[in-house]
Amino acid sequence: MGKIKGKLWTNQYVIIILLSLVMFASFYMITAGFPIFVSTISKNPAIAGTMTTTLMVASLVTRFFASVIIQKVNMKWLLIISLLYFLGTIGLTFVNDSIGFLIFIRALQGIGFSMLTILVFTISSQIVPKSRLGEGIVFFAMSTSVGTTMGPLIAISYLAHFSFRSMMLLTLGLMTFSLVCSFFTKNPVKKEQESPQGAKKEPFYKYMYDKRVLLPCILVSLNYIAIAGTVNFVGAFGKEIGVGGRISQFFIAQGIAMVIVRAFSGKIFDRFGHRVLIIPGAISGTAGLVLLGFSTSMVRVWVSGALFGIAYAIIHPIIQAWALTLVPPEKKATANSMLLIFIDFGLAIGSVGLGFLAKSVGYGMTFSYSAAFMVIILLVYLMGSKKTGTFKEKSS
Repeated sequence: MGKIKGKLWTNQYVIIILLSLVMFASFYMITAGFPIFVSTISKNPAIAGTMTTTLMVASLVTRFFASVIIQKVNMKWLLIISLLYFLGTIGLTFVNDSIGFLIFIRALQGIGFSMLTILVFTISSQIVPKSRLGEGIVFFAMSTSVGTTMGPLIAISYLAHFSFRSMMLLTLGLMTFSLVCSFFTKNPVKKEQESPQGAKKEPFYKYMYDKRVLLPCILVSLNYIAIAGTVNFVGAFGKEIGVGGRISQFFIAQGIAMVIVRAFSGKIFDRFGHRVLIIPGAISGTAGLVLLGFSTSMVRVWVSGALFGIAYAIIHPIIQAWALTLVPPEKKATANSMLLIFIDFGLAIGSVGLGFLAKSVGYGMTFSYSAAFMVIILLVYLMGSKKTGTFKEKSS
């Protein structure tokens, strides 16, 4: 007899997806809008970079402690408090528009958004049924990806016609919608606690780190080093090969491929495991980056975008779903926190390291060289995944 599948699209799951989509869109509207606003009050482009760095540092430091806090308190109320806190940081932008004060606000927002991301990632992973973990994580990841993509597009278009302050009022309204959604969430009940005494007796640092998810964290960090190259340098590459703004169609092709693949990749994970997805995903990512590096026409750009979109659709959410099977239920917040920390590291290292490489070899060759990270993902995964087993398998 086949396994009885639990219901995925419950009210709680729909609420957390809507909350997260709007929250991510709002945050990335602010992230894209701040540099545009700063350019109108300061001619120094380094100021915008300082704000981004301040945000990332504050976010990274918070992630180390967020997983500890989350596992000690009621997640629903912490979500509500964190959203109220973030709404407060948006309100502070109306108080003063000096550079120093805006940098301070970005630090506060880094703390708030760091807490919010770990919360929604952990809540979503705890409310999906075990039998549909891959499918649930993939669709949740799609909602955050859509929000991350929509936010900058809305901000850039909006600020071309309206003021920064009116945009902040818009984000205030959107985040209020997320706050309203949070009141309808329920604190996830850990029904499947395999080791009920373990979480209480473990020392403090055990909530911050779990070696069982170190391999998935390394893999996802390598993935985001490669992603950082496409996010930061595709626009400049368009000028390099003479296609100008049309190079943005790379992201359209990537997005279409991502949506199509994520529609069924979660089901494949739940039925066959991670191996049948991560291997072809890494190969597709390698091919996409190499082809992008040698692109001289829009046809190649489209194909490379689609190939890289397959990798983008698979590697992060599937590795996250796999990581969550390696730990007991009470350590899901720890696993999610570690994954997000390594994602931040990957983006930071990729943005800086590939930037220096681009100065030496050009943007095209930088993409081709960054394909090496996808090859490393494949090799490390093939060597390391054989030694891992799910928490359930190991405990039995």
